Amino acid sequence: MQLGESPIWSQERQTLYWVDAPSGTLFSWDLKSAPTRNNFGETLGCVALRSNGTLLLGLESGLHAFDPSTKKLKLLSEFEPGLNTRPNDGRVDRAGSFVIGSYNNAHRVDAAPIGGLWRLPGNGGELEEILDYKFRCSNCICFSRSGTTMFFCDTPTRKIYQFDYDSRVGPSNRRLLYELPSSMSGGPDGAQCDEDGNLWAAISGAGQVIRITPQGAVDLVVELPVKAPTSVTLGGPELDTLFVTTRAEPGRMDAGSLFACRVCDTRGIPEPEFLDQTPLGADCETLAPGIGRATAGASRGAKFCISCGVGFDKPAAKFCAFCGAKRG
Repeated sequence: MQLGESPIWSQERQTLYWVDAPSGTLFSWDLKSAPTRNNFGETLGCVALRSNGTLLLGLESGLHAFDPSTKKLKLLSEFEPGLNTRPNDGRVDRAGSFVIGSYNNAHRVDAAPIGGLWRLPGNGGELEEILDYKFRCSNCICFSRSGTTMFFCDTPTRKIYQFDYDSRVGPSNRRLLYELPSSMSGGPDGAQCDEDGNLWAAISGAGQVIRITPQGAVDLVVELPVKAPTSVTLGGPELDTLFVTTRAEPGRMDAGSLFACRVCDTRGIPEPEFLDQTPLGADCETLAPGIGRATAGASRGAKFCISCGVGFDKPAAKFCAFCGAKRG
């Protein structure tokens, strides 16, 4: 994988899902046989559970429902049209709505806070903005067991905040939970809560997953053999396995892999599903079995460079004119 992200565990399906964002690939794994994969031909920021064995995908072109059994894909909502942004970190709240944050594709170039935090209500409704300020790179979105606390981070600030959360109105009463010390490299990436109210956060650039107590203290550090863990979840049949996605690194064969370790003193919280039982019918796009969307001709190609965020100057360009990176 180039950039693993968004691991989620379905307790009902006994399946782990995660994505390789730049390649637009969704992985599904029952922990017994080899993982299966589907490719969507565009950047895939995150995956969430949806009713009736289906999934919700944060694709560059918008938020889509996907049925892994029929390969049907349906657009539910556009996402920040007109902005150089894409869906990034997202998670379903305890009431069954999907909360999704934005990523400024050019934030490493312009450092502009232009992205928003949005909620797609379960059982129908329009995508609505729920945070009263903008940011560059959303991360750490997750919810406490009761659903009344939400966590959030704009990664470049290196600060993780907690909010009071009401599923009807969104987050409020922001307060700082944790700020990375100056001695630590990197920034907070994806995160997940456990049943005791602790926050497990991947610190990309530091090679660590840290556990932060509700009081803001770090009481456990998981050291990884690679520098860039990207997100975490607690899953497995007993909800006692920490799964960690990572980013590829030059010269390291294991970077970009999925890592796992057993947790002995707490458990995870079952991941909720996005409440939407609308069937995916004949009006949906269908992925070609064994081929996927990219080679089936449905892909429009990445609009923005995954390395620097600058838009490609020509539809057929194979490399970024700004930084030289290969088009994803």
